[in-house]
Amino acid sequence: MASLISYMFHTVSGDNANDDSASEKARIWGPITRNLWKVFKKYKDAQDHVPLQKLRLACNELGLLPSKCQVYEMVQCAVEYGSPCKPDHITFGEFCVLISELQNYYLLSPVSPRPRSHFKERIETFGGKKKRRGSLAHCQVFLGGSCNPTTWRADKAIPFFKDHEITFYNPQVQSWIPELMELEAQAKQMADVLFFVVDTETRAVASMIETAYLIACKRQVVMVIPEYQKPSVMISEEKISDSELSDLERARLILTDLAERNSVPVFTSLDPALEGTKIILSKGIRVQDLTLKDGAQPVRYGFLKLGEALLQLREAFNSVDNTKRDKLSAKDICLAYKCCTGEDLDTDWLKRKQKLTDDYLFEEFCCIVTENRENVHHDNFIEKLVSNVMSGPLRWIFKKIFSQPPPPCLLEVENIEDVRDVYLGGTCGGSRWREDIAEPLFRKQGLSYINPCGNGWSRKLIPILVASREKCRMFLYIITNETRSVASMIEAGYYIGLGCKLILCVQKLQKDRLLGGEQMTENGIKDYNRGRDYLCDLANREGVPLFEDVMEAVNCVITSLSHGHANTCQEPSHF
Repeated sequence: MASLISYMFHTVSGDNANDDSASEKARIWGPITRNLWKVFKKYKDAQDHVPLQKLRLACNELGLLPSKCQVYEMVQCAVEYGSPCKPDHITFGEFCVLISELQNYYLLSPVSPRPRSHFKERIETFGGKKKRRGSLAHCQVFLGGSCNPTTWRADKAIPFFKDHEITFYNPQVQSWIPELMELEAQAKQMADVLFFVVDTETRAVASMIETAYLIACKRQVVMVIPEYQKPSVMISEEKISDSELSDLERARLILTDLAERNSVPVFTSLDPALEGTKIILSKGIRVQDLTLKDGAQPVRYGFLKLGEALLQLREAFNSVDNTKRDKLSAKDICLAYKCCTGEDLDTDWLKRKQKLTDDYLFEEFCCIVTENRENVHHDNFIEKLVSNVMSGPLRWIFKKIFSQPPPPCLLEVENIEDVRDVYLGGTCGGSRWREDIAEPLFRKQGLSYINPCGNGWSRKLIPILVASREKCRMFLYIITNETRSVASMIEAGYYIGLGCKLILCVQKLQKDRLLGGEQMTENGIKDYNRGRDYLCDLANREGVPLFEDVMEAVNCVITSLSHGHANTCQEPSHF
């Protein structure tokens, strides 16, 4: 009996080994795919798919450091373009192409593109400006971010910095007086590191706007954004609604993306952020230079749009697949390969793989292209696969996600040389300031624009939205009293800090007004209006035209574009 059991176990194990061997044979076409498979196997599930939450780890193991939004974009492109995976997963073939695309970008060492609206240069500085005579003594760290009722400063940050003899300025005091405002501003100006915590106990609206502004100003910011503890999220001892939680989560995602586009790592807990700050100060390095070993999640080239190579491969595969079986013959594989790369695939090499059938799945096509990338003229390969000149991919994504084509204005800005006059940022939702005021006036004046609120697409594809936004000559941000508008205020603060041409209209929330059918609490109204106050103060300090009336702001845009400067408007109304 024992020998029979042993034989059965050996037989089953042998069958599984054969299955694994057959599975790997369809994927491994040479040394490149073999090395990628070794990494893929560590993070795949039982269905041979890598889930979204593990994709970044796999990239890191290969020496690649994508941003959070880039990882999401990679999976989104794969799933929405016909992947056999369940949502938020990718196959090995898709993994190969996405990794190859990112590796090719790294070889090019691209420079972050400057927004078309940029006009004021910011100089990156390590630390603050030199101390003036009679000013506040220099402190190494400014403890910014969420204040009362949070205790993270007293509980962890201050004891840590004291233990390591790191000087700091704590703006959180029991009794605040107006004279402290100037001291706080000086401390912030001169600090080497700005340590900002966006906690989960407060809405932290003003803190998020300020953090985005400081990152755009090229200050050294160490940022901590912990995750909300769902399902019930309490702020100021009040349970917030699902709608408000969605707004706050999107605001945090926008802030994270803006930080990572500048290679600023975002910490999710306090302890590694404190250790990272100590390393920055002791070694005299930038926050962007922190590594995985330092406890950070570093990002490189976070401004790049990813997934286009995969989309182009799928487009080529589908165009040759006349039978719509999602399979190609060897002859058709060669044709699809040439469509992508402009090169001929080595048919002898393909025959030597000795497939039992003449059918090739898209998964295998991805592996074939990846394995042959070094056999193709390198510049040509990058030009063919890592380019954004095709309109097909975006058309496909919008058709899959929204069952309709993308807005014409977005398709027009796919051409990297194409520029639009105005980006219509700010309040979306049920607000109609774009349709009723801005768009008719801009069309009458012959001005082109981008409306990001069409079809709700901006909630799904942040990198694509940023790319289209930054091709505009001017930003118009309208923050109405109809929505919370946290994410829009963060964007506006960032572009003010970046030195872009921007016109701002801000309206305060009213106590008796419903937002999306919900009655706001008194604390909520105070928090969102505090964010509005900070943004207005920022605009005034930076000389950004500021209005309360939408029509006045729109007319200022028209005047500014006709003269070429944002400061040609008449004196705007202020709070």
